[in-house]
Amino acid sequence: MVSRGYLIRFIDIGLIVMFGFIQISDIESLAQVELAAARTGPAPADPADAPRARLVVVVGIAPDGRFSVSEAASGTVLASELATSALLSATLRSARDSRAGERREIVVIIRPHEASVVQRTVDVMDVCDRLGLRLSLETELLIEGRR
Repeated sequence: MVSRGYLIRFIDIGLIVMFGFIQISDIESLAQVELAAARTGPAPADPADAPRARLVVVVGIAPDGRFSVSEAASGTVLASELATSALLSATLRSARDSRAGERREIVVIIRPHEASVVQRTVDVMDVCDRLGLRLSLETELLIEGRR
């Protein structure tokens, strides 16, 4: 059995080694993030360097698995009652291609119904990945019988 003296010495040696590693480690920020408020100067002269506006498209998933696509800002329905992922892909591709000249980035918000099959949400994610669209998932969580 180890006596108390040895245990305290081992703890002491462990702390010395730990503080030694802390002392010699490189604790320096490797990434410098420039905040929006810190940016000064004129706007970019080249339009290609200008920030792109966003077009937010909402893809709803009904309980029966059908998709509906609409613009979030205006509420304009682009397509409804889409039964397959191929039709959804064609709808999102045409929305993306029609806005290509406007330099608007399309962001897709997925709103699945709580009774819809999860695979349909995954299908929308796959379509967005294939088309190179950014996406976000909006859902309600049911925790212990409460919303």
